Amino acid sequence: MLKRDLGGIILMFLMPVLLVILMANLQDSTLNFVKGNKIPLLLVNRDRGELGAAVVKEIESSGLFEIESDTADSYLTPTSMESRISPGDNMIGIFIPEDATKIIRGNVQKYVVSAFNGIDEVPVDNIVDITVLVDPAAKGSFHSVLMSTLRERSQKVQFEYIMREISQQVNDISPVAVNTANFSGEQFVIEDKFVTREGSNIMPNSVQHNVPAWSLFAIFFIVVSLAGNIIKEREGGSFTRLLTMPCSYAEYLISKAAVYLIVALIQFTLMLLIGVYVLPCTGLPALELGHSVIALFFVGFAVAVAAIGYGIAIGNIARTHQQASVFGAVSVVILAAVGGVWIPLFLMSPQMQLISKLSPMNWGMSGFYSLFLRDEGFLSVLPEGLALLTFGILCFTVALYTRRKKRIYS
Repeated sequence: MLKRDLGGIILMFLMPVLLVILMANLQDSTLNFVKGNKIPLLLVNRDRGELGAAVVKEIESSGLFEIESDTADSYLTPTSMESRISPGDNMIGIFIPEDATKIIRGNVQKYVVSAFNGIDEVPVDNIVDITVLVDPAAKGSFHSVLMSTLRERSQKVQFEYIMREISQQVNDISPVAVNTANFSGEQFVIEDKFVTREGSNIMPNSVQHNVPAWSLFAIFFIVVSLAGNIIKEREGGSFTRLLTMPCSYAEYLISKAAVYLIVALIQFTLMLLIGVYVLPCTGLPALELGHSVIALFFVGFAVAVAAIGYGIAIGNIARTHQQASVFGAVSVVILAAVGGVWIPLFLMSPQMQLISKLSPMNWGMSGFYSLFLRDEGFLSVLPEGLALLTFGILCFTVALYTRRKKRIYS
């Protein structure tokens, strides 16, 4: 049946290939949006003093933004800028109010005078309100990254400027000159590193995340073909002819599972080759397979067994081809969503994280991530692999029980 359906075979391999290439590129552009592509920004600076100039200089030096600087007379208030904030124009806008430098200098003077006179509470008449306008179409993750970047830059400017103002104010009232020009606020360095096996050269990136995730999804989608195949044989009468052969129903299912297991492993190998050789041609990093190929194919084998067992169970429980195709496709999508293929687990609620532990795709994702991101070995993926194999065997057992029950009632 597989050989006769040449179009189905081509789609079974072509669609996952397109899925992996497309999703890896989409996820890469999303994950590296702030780092790789400049964000269009409308910058309006109505402050004529040093503070506004310092903020503008710091934003320009960040290299994150494609800045459009309009004259201060074009936009008198942040509200007047809102019409220019859209996905097709500027993703964000920054409005620096007039007299910002004057306000900061006046506040610093009050702080210094109060500190030298032992006054605890300092009356502050006004503060500088720099308005950031963000397009509502921007996703929450983009907004969070953007605001954290702007706060980091603005705090640096604020610290340097206030220290300079303090030194000037202190020098006006103190006989001893104070100089803070050589004072640096960066007294420690934050070094980030990925946790991997000692000696590993694997660098986590969008390819290391997406190729295993979508390969897992593609393998599980074999459920639709397998379940439909079983029902098609049953409805077409070929299953009845097969029962005349001297073999048990279990042997019939095992032979079918063996064929689809070979297909799934070829499919998995193809996905890995795509990640290693094809994705670099699209400008993405090459897929690093890690140091344990045995562990890699063990997880791939276990995922295939789980998917095939699930497909056999659906094919035996469903009564029609439509039931099998609809339930199989929808259930695989649900298992993928719950298992973390589409949404990272850390973004889920605690209740959903607990439910995700029940998804076999979560076990497969955990095993693949141990290999592709942490570069671990066979023992680290053994629990997930055994869980997937157990799931596949249990589904196979359910299929046999369902068949036996149907024979009793028939």
